[in-house]
Amino acid sequence: MAITLDTIVNKVFKVVKNGYDNNEVEAFLDEILEEMERREAETNQLKAQVAQLTQELEEARAAAAVAPVAAAAAPQQDDRHAAESFELVLTKAKSAYEEIVAEADQRAGEIIAKANEEAATVRTKAESQITELTARLATLRKQTAEYCDTVKTAIDSHAASIEEVRKLL
Repeated sequence: MAITLDTIVNKVFKVVKNGYDNNEVEAFLDEILEEMERREAETNQLKAQVAQLTQELEEARAAAAVAPVAAAAAPQQDDRHAAESFELVLTKAKSAYEEIVAEADQRAGEIIAKANEEAATVRTKAESQITELTARLATLRKQTAEYCDTVKTAIDSHAASIEEVRKLL
């Protein structure tokens, strides 16, 4: 069954005990009715536009068939202007491209130069720290060797003293 605006307007529901609120059902059906009316009006408007555009298309086709020579001459002139405009736009685009590339190359060179300077500074600092740490390590190794010799001498001295004490006992 197709639902039409009249179907919605004339629909009657049975009243039953503990059923739906009649006012609420009618309010909802009114909303549906309004939406369907709006959509039907929109559909009719679109159908009218399609008919108008179809008519304009047919008229344009008829006019094109009547004057093919005049239509052929005008596009050639328009094509020449379009080609000139295209060439101008293309030239400007190439110029802008070259300018952007040149600026990018210059900026890249600046960034690389700065990075190289920073790398040289970091390298110099690192080499300086390596030299300093190597010297400290050599000093610590020398001190450790001297300390070991001192401890060994002390242990040997104590061992000798213990031996003397043993001999006396």
